Amino acid sequence: MIKIVFFAIIATIFLGFMYYGARFMSAMQRSKVLIQKAMPYTLDSGAGFSMLVLGDSTAAGIGADKPEDTVPGRIADELNATHVENYAVSGAVVDDLVLQITEARQTSYDFILVQIGGNDITRLHPAVQTAQTLTFILKTLPPAKQVLVVSAGDVGAATIIPPFFRPIFTKLNLAYHAEFAKDLGAEGITYVNLHEAPDNELFTTHPEIYLAVDGFHPSGAGYGLWFNAIKPHLIVQ
Repeated sequence: MIKIVFFAIIATIFLGFMYYGARFMSAMQRSKVLIQKAMPYTLDSGAGFSMLVLGDSTAAGIGADKPEDTVPGRIADELNATHVENYAVSGAVVDDLVLQITEARQTSYDFILVQIGGNDITRLHPAVQTAQTLTFILKTLPPAKQVLVVSAGDVGAATIIPPFFRPIFTKLNLAYHAEFAKDLGAEGITYVNLHEAPDNELFTTHPEIYLAVDGFHPSGAGYGLWFNAIKPHLIVQ
């Protein structure tokens, strides 16, 4: 009897891994399609308000149907930006910001947006070291009236991740928020903790609306929730 129960447990675990493995591979294929389709939000309509955007796939707007629905697109509209450069790359980690900064065409900007950290979390990079590296790199940014940084709201809310791993990523994500807020705040950089946003729980309760079809990136509606959290912190006039 004990052997039967043991083998039943092993079989259940095996089938669970097979199920979530298949779901993960399917979601990864959908994610590749989204990455190929995405167009980072950019704008060049003359002199006026200038923006520089750096970061990962969330800054590139993966998951949104239109560039205007992304966080950079919504911020640009809110601030009446006339010039937006976007060098965000899907899959980027904090270290990749070094190269992105070198691509900036202007010597200064009115507003700089950095969306980074989600891929560092999925790769289990330590929070303290990553925050220190980010702070050091951001010191090399061109001058700006405001620099605003956001990271992933809660990687553990992504349905692409098997349920038994989600608490691990949520715990690390919370550590990132704490370290980023502490280190960047000391440098006078605006950091918005998306995990504390009033609507953050909607990613978990209604992923079919606020996550893209890959179950990892925000949808256009999801980026809208992020923008709602960011909007009160926009201080550039």
